[in-house]
Parts: sequence; C-alpha cells; structure tokens
Amino acid sequence: MPKKIDPAVKERALRMVAEHRGEYASLTACCDQVGRRLGLGKETVRRRAVQADIDAGTGADARVGDI
Repeated sequence: MPKKIDPAVKERALRMVAEHRGEYASLTACCDQVGRRLGLGKETVRRRAVQADIDAGTGADARVGDI
C-alpha cells in the first residue's frame, strides 16, 4: 500500500526541482537528488514534476493539443 506524503513535502520537492533543474543534465537526475534529500523516490518526484509542468501548461503533453 502506498504511503501518504505530507503536502508540505510535495510542495518543497516541486520547488526544489524548479530551482535546481538547470543544474542537472536531465529531469530524472534532478529528481533523483531532490528525492534523496527529502526521503522520496526519484520516480515519485519526477512524476509530480511532470504533472506540475502539464498543469501549468508548460509540459510536452500539454502542447500536443495545440498542434
């Protein structure tokens, strides 16, 4: 059963990814480091970051309908 993640930790993870994304070669590498610092899995952080990009209209999937 998946564990519940505190909403404050989720927000912090997304903020850290946004702040440090340019320092890494890929989103996955950034999410790996953020996840390690916060005790989260890299895929959990990556999925939340991708969804946040889509929700903001800046993700790759958000642009598919604009073509």
